[in-house]
Amino acid sequence: MDKIKSAYEMAMERFQQRKEVPRSEIDRLEYMPVGRAIAANYLRESNYDIFAEMGKHSENYKKYIIEGMQETFLNNILPPVDKSSWATNKRVMEGVLLIKEDKQAVEEVYGRLEYLFKYYEQTLVQTYSQFKDDYSAKISATARSMGKMTGGKLKIDPEKQPGFREEWLKILGRLNEQYTKVLGEQKDKLRKIN
Repeated sequence: MDKIKSAYEMAMERFQQRKEVPRSEIDRLEYMPVGRAIAANYLRESNYDIFAEMGKHSENYKKYIIEGMQETFLNNILPPVDKSSWATNKRVMEGVLLIKEDKQAVEEVYGRLEYLFKYYEQTLVQTYSQFKDDYSAKISATARSMGKMTGGKLKIDPEKQPGFREEWLKILGRLNEQYTKVLGEQKDKLRKIN
């Protein structure tokens, strides 16, 4: 009759069947966060020297540090909804250019990104203007009927009306969704560049 195994014996069998984690994976998990921190500091501080920080670590770990930096940089490329977004994107692009070897390929992707960002800005302005006009038309009927009841003419700013911001954020979310897909494709191209 087969012997019933104890919980300890079953645990020992599972332990012996486990896969050994390769040293390279351990190093990657240890040094990618270092790269992320270096990139974050670079984005925050204008005079930050990423090469001096990378020099504090062994050359063996440089590729993991760069991988961490790259992910932080690429995660910070966002559609330019305001001036600070443009500034951040510019700084990110400078950072990626520093860590990549094929500068020409990076510049080509940057050209596409800048075109995408300018197109996004134009679309954002047009979409906002159209939304504001549509929202104004929608509430003007209400304003006219209220004006008839009060006997005066009401001037209503659509941007200050309840619901304006919520509806605008929904539209902005849909717009960003479209651009995020294209932006993701460009980020993937940057990842593949040496």
